[in-house]
Amino acid sequence: MRKGQWGILVSLILILAVACAGASTAQSPQGQNTVVRVRRGTLEVTVSGSGNLQPHTLVNLAFTQSGVVRKVYVGVGDAVKAGQVLAELDTRDLELQLQNARINLEIARIRLAQAQATARARPADLAAAQAALANAQASLEALKAGPDPRDREIARLNYEVAKNALWQAQLSRDKTAGSPTASSVDLELAQARVGQAELQAEISRLQYEKAQSGPTEQQLKAAEAALAQARANLTRLQVQDPSLDLELAQYQVQQAEIAVRQLELRLEQARLVAPIDGVVTAVNLVEGSPAPAGTPAITLGDLNRLEVVVNLPEVDVAQVAPGQEAVIIPEATPDTRLKGKVVSVAPIGTQVQGVVNFPVTIALEENAPSVRAGMTVQVQITVARRENALLVPRRALITRGGQTFVTVMRGDQTETLPVRIGMRGDTMAEVLEGLQEGDVVVVTTAQAGASGTRVPGPGFFGPGIFR
Repeated sequence: MRKGQWGILVSLILILAVACAGASTAQSPQGQNTVVRVRRGTLEVTVSGSGNLQPHTLVNLAFTQSGVVRKVYVGVGDAVKAGQVLAELDTRDLELQLQNARINLEIARIRLAQAQATARARPADLAAAQAALANAQASLEALKAGPDPRDREIARLNYEVAKNALWQAQLSRDKTAGSPTASSVDLELAQARVGQAELQAEISRLQYEKAQSGPTEQQLKAAEAALAQARANLTRLQVQDPSLDLELAQYQVQQAEIAVRQLELRLEQARLVAPIDGVVTAVNLVEGSPAPAGTPAITLGDLNRLEVVVNLPEVDVAQVAPGQEAVIIPEATPDTRLKGKVVSVAPIGTQVQGVVNFPVTIALEENAPSVRAGMTVQVQITVARRENALLVPRRALITRGGQTFVTVMRGDQTETLPVRIGMRGDTMAEVLEGLQEGDVVVVTTAQAGASGTRVPGPGFFGPGIFR
């Protein structure tokens, strides 16, 4: 059979096989070539990686102080709300310390009130001290100056009056004693008046003598002592600064308030409180035993928001950006497809054995009952998408001298045509020039293989995804 006739026969057999079987490719009887019809569709370019699902938020809670665990309120698997008490230590000693600190705070506040009262009374105290000093000074000077002449004259006149009164009393007594009609009672009354007049005369005499004499040494010393005391009181008030005492009292109140607050914080820290809504994933506490040191006491996870971190090589991570869509496939249930989205790309890579990888975080946007934190998953990130693109398998592309060609079936003949290619996926490529929808291109079987480019939507070979 001639070469041309053999080619026609092969083409007819391939076309009939495709039309009848609805397969995605068709092979010649010898299994050497595959033909594919050029079609339009959506081209997605993906990069892949694997990792383990983990909660978006994982909180390790631990006591910040030592103590004995009094109560544990939750167990592994319990759902908790933010603000819920999970466990607490024995705080009886702390409660007594807090009570004592509050008493000290009240004492400090009383001292502050006293200091404030002293500061308010200082002007009046200064004025009183100055007046006392002036009085003491005047008293001392009066003693040193001696008796006042007028006081001496008054004392002399009082003495004269008292003597005259005595003489009159004596005359009246003598008259009563010489009267034959006077009774014994009248005589006794007259004698009593004489005694009273004598006493008053003696008092006036002593006062007159005192007025004539100067101050005694004892009086001078007493006056000098009073003056010194008044001066010392005024100096003490002038030297003292009540504002300093007031400031000190204010600081003492603040110090006592801090002590109370510290103990209140220690009491708060003696309880583990859930900071988020979540599920208890670990409990490392035993009631009646000391709280663990250096290890989390309780671990909480937000299992409603799972994510996975995959390490991508630098050649792939250059195409990845936050917001890109992803498909997450659990290894335990490979038929499960979950939607995801890239939330972050690490700005700095990590080098392991000479290979640089960049951690990329993908958030799970939907959950399935069979999917749990810790599971290993495969991730496919869509880094590019072209709608209504003219698609051809990359295995049909032939590169020669920097130019790209494809082999096209023209009836019973094959023809090699130059083409211009746009976006390239792992399995499919976008044709910008050189081909039309419906053209049949030839792909050699030796070029066939698997890849990760997805081409969703209906095509010449029926609905589905080409790989």
